[in-house]
Formats: sequence, C-alpha cells, structure tokens
Amino acid sequence: MLGKNQDQKVTENSSAIQAGGNVTVNNGLSFSEVRELCLLFLRDNFPALKEEAIKEAKSNVQEFAKKFEEKIIQNAEFITLENFKDPDVQAAINDAVQASARKGEKANTNILVDLLSERVSSTSNDFMDIVISEAVNVAPKLTKEQISYLSLIHFMTSCSSDINNLIHLEVLSKNALQACLAGFGISNSQKLHIQYAGACSIATMMQVNIYDGWMNKLYKGLGFTNLETFKSELAMLSPSTKLLLDEFDRDSKYGEVKLTSVGQAIAIANLSNSIGRMNYSTWLK
Repeated sequence: MLGKNQDQKVTENSSAIQAGGNVTVNNGLSFSEVRELCLLFLRDNFPALKEEAIKEAKSNVQEFAKKFEEKIIQNAEFITLENFKDPDVQAAINDAVQASARKGEKANTNILVDLLSERVSSTSNDFMDIVISEAVNVAPKLTKEQISYLSLIHFMTSCSSDINNLIHLEVLSKNALQACLAGFGISNSQKLHIQYAGACSIATMMQVNIYDGWMNKLYKGLGFTNLETFKSELAMLSPSTKLLLDEFDRDSKYGEVKLTSVGQAIAIANLSNSIGRMNYSTWLK
C-alpha cells in the first residue's frame, strides 16, 4: 500500500528524463516551457507589485519551478508531460505559482510540487484530479507543523504494509517520523484551523485504540496477539514505531481526527518526501 521505489523505464514514444537540459517527455511540454509557464503566471497575476516585491516574488517562483522540475525528473516513470496542456492542470499550477510568489517556502512548496507531479501522472483519475487541485489551494494555508500532524494521522490510521518483522518496521517508521515529528503536540486551536481549512474533521467524543488497530488490523502480519508483549517488543526493536504510537495515543484522548480527501492528499505528499513515492490512488479512488 505504501508504494515502492522503481527503476526508470522508457516506453514507446517516450524519452527517459535526465537532469539538466531542455527535455521533452511523451511529446509534451519541455522543461523550459514549464518554467516559462510559471513565470508567465507570475506576470499575469502580480502586475502592480513594486520593484522590490516583484524581485522577491520572481525569486520565489524560480525556486518553485526548480523544485517542480526536480520532482518531475524524480518521478519520470509515472509522469506524462502531455498532461501539462490540460487547462485544469495549468490552473492548478497557476494557484501554486501565486501561493509560492506570495509566501515562498511558507507556501509549503515541497508539498505543492509533489501534488502537481501527481496531478500530471499516468495514474491519476477524475476524482483524484479534483482532490489534488483543491489540495494545492489548501496546503499553503497550513503551517509545516499542521501538515506534519496530518501526516501523523494518515500514517497511523490508513497506511499498512506487508512487513512481517519489527526490524523492517523500524526502518519504515523512522522515515515516517521525519514527516510527522513537527506535528507532535500541536495545540487544539491549530487542529481547529486544519478543520476550518477543510483537511480534517474532529469528533471530540470519540477515541481511537491505535495499539489494538495496529496489532490486529494494519500490521496483523507481525503475528502479535498480546498487547503488552507487542508494546514491549516495539520498545526494544522498533522505538520509532513506539514513539509514533505513543504520540498518536496521547493525542487521540482529545478526540478522533479523520482526514478529508484533501487532508489525505496533503499528508501523502508530505510522507512521500520521507518514505518514497506513495500511490495516491490507493486512498483517492
């Protein structure tokens, strides 16, 4: 479910992407055209900025375009650049460019480029396209900590794997922890803002038994049947997993948090930067 890294493959009428140069894939737009498209959106949306402001905005957009290009190269196997000709795709890029121009890194550009690369992937579907376009608008309205919190909720409640030993689970959890750690202990007001932004819902009267869920459902393949044994073995062999479970357990005492499809998309984008590309269509279908 989490997805695996794969080697680059070249299909008929396609070209393998290499870093640098003016590359075109699947008869779509070249990278130079993608960069120009980003700058064109900047000019169209910010015509009246003063010289100092337009200089900073242009620098922000150029950095965004660079990251976008790098993400396309990284996910070359899954991307069809022909999709860049879709007006809805260009509208999503325009939204990301505007957010990046205004806020720079605070727009969560790493999340935006991952979302957009998925928007032009060969695995997209109509529902996923709608969700990702909406997520592009929501992600810049959240803090890094709030996005990490979404990642914690998604990883702990919705991700599973065929891992059958705690050593391998530790590797996965250690990587996931990088995406989730900044979200530990966020305030209730921050959670309410996430809900207001449309990324989650909060049921204050509900609570999740996360240890039971992991032992008997998500990671049943580990073979544990006794909860205390499960906890003690995790503490010894997979401390990163234990840390994530303990934090989720502590947080869930204040209510059950469920992610919307938009919240899931943002969480997946953030987790993908730590544990490797995840297949959005596993959840957005």
